[in-house]
Amino acid sequence: MASRKGGKKSAAKGEAAAATKRKVAATAKRKATATKRPTARKAARRKAASGPQVLVVNMMPKALSREHNQDSEPTIAVNPANPLEIVGTSFTPDPMGGALAPLYVSRDGGNTWSLNSIVPSHAKSSSGTFDISVAFGSAGGRLYGGILRDSSENFETLRSADPTAATAMQVLQSRPDNDQPFTHAITKAGKDSVYIGNNDFQAQPKTATVDVYADAAKGTPAPKKVRIEVRNTAGQDGPQVRPVAHADGTAYAAFYGWRSQTGSFPGNTLVVTSDIVVVRDDHGGSGALAFQDLKDPGDGLAGRLVAHGVKIPFSSSGTAVTGQQRLGGTLAIAVDPRAGHSGVVWLAWADQQPRSMMTIHVRRSDDRGATWSAADLLTVPNAINAALAVNNAGVVGLLYQQLLGSGATARWSTHFRSSANGASWSDAVLANTSATSPTKLFDPYLGDYDHLVAVGADFYGIFSASNQPAAANFPSGVKYQRNADFKNGRLLALDNTTPVAVSIDPFFFKVTGIS
Repeated sequence: MASRKGGKKSAAKGEAAAATKRKVAATAKRKATATKRPTARKAARRKAASGPQVLVVNMMPKALSREHNQDSEPTIAVNPANPLEIVGTSFTPDPMGGALAPLYVSRDGGNTWSLNSIVPSHAKSSSGTFDISVAFGSAGGRLYGGILRDSSENFETLRSADPTAATAMQVLQSRPDNDQPFTHAITKAGKDSVYIGNNDFQAQPKTATVDVYADAAKGTPAPKKVRIEVRNTAGQDGPQVRPVAHADGTAYAAFYGWRSQTGSFPGNTLVVTSDIVVVRDDHGGSGALAFQDLKDPGDGLAGRLVAHGVKIPFSSSGTAVTGQQRLGGTLAIAVDPRAGHSGVVWLAWADQQPRSMMTIHVRRSDDRGATWSAADLLTVPNAINAALAVNNAGVVGLLYQQLLGSGATARWSTHFRSSANGASWSDAVLANTSATSPTKLFDPYLGDYDHLVAVGADFYGIFSASNQPAAANFPSGVKYQRNADFKNGRLLALDNTTPVAVSIDPFFFKVTGIS
């Protein structure tokens, strides 16, 4: 009996202990869950409140800390197959005075940069090259470019299997009498389709042209030169001819169709009356009637007139009133890259408006360019260098540079803005720098364009600005490679002691966390 009684008591104690343990475990679990859930919610709220993350990097390598050139008119290319590999360009001479101009190359997603001199040029060039733009194919890692070569000024199409290697870029074609080649590339069905918009004076007076390479990766292909202007011009079209293509084979291009002009280019008083024209090709530009699939309802001709009879100042040189920047219009086009969304197209252009040296207009088409938003989705006064890109969530990004103030207090404010619907726009100020210092060495001061691309959900861009090191000049933060004393606002040579004059540098930026 005693033994059995003792066993019952022991069992009861064991059951009580187990119950207590279960109760303690349940309480601990509730506490852990209660702690974990608010923490997760707080983290989500913090992430939402913080918004997009912005990285801005001065691209001049530390080894070139003494450099003080006017490194203007930049473009950028990001390898979609490996977004850590990025290439940038600007008017940068070879540091050793060689016959090849440099590319800026990053292998770590834009955090650090080095120079790789592989662009055909000539020895001791003061700008490396004249106009240059670059683009990666969607696969394979091949880089393509269009340049005006220093010193021949020939338009040349370039290709590199590996832009990080020391091998000079291959010249695929060369021809004279051209202006402002602008490169776009996309891989379709295993083939690199390359489109280079250009203003070809060999085709005067209808100069707007797109060079199309249906399979640019193989051999030494010759381009199909597509004349996309079909209307009468004032002797030529504008220099900006901007192509873009979707993976489904739809290709677009935008250009200024010059119709008349007044004033004098040498006298810095030329004003051009122009149409803003968008053309489309439903078969990648390969057909006999390339870029003629979009007609204007007004005259029935190829090319939709998104805006008619706008006026553009076309200056030979920048002045103090224009922040040292010469004016000549700005143009950008982008297509939604998502499957089934090739009909969604964004367009930005600039014209002359009252009390504004140049005004940027942003509009959208949802029906393959046939109709466009009746009013601007965004209007930016006193602004230049519009660039557009659309990410894989259908969000559009816009880069531009806006002149604020006047006289000695004038400043160039560089903005990245984004919108999911065109109605509400975010605004990140990337740089706010002097428009009077440094003094320009040549035109263009900042460049006739900057550049923006999207890979996946992320936006990558490049712009040129004064490199005066001051925290207030870079509201989104900045990282310098070259030696800089931010406390005293000085650039320093490689010895980190000798002062270096302020100049124009290219700046890379990346924006993440947008969806």
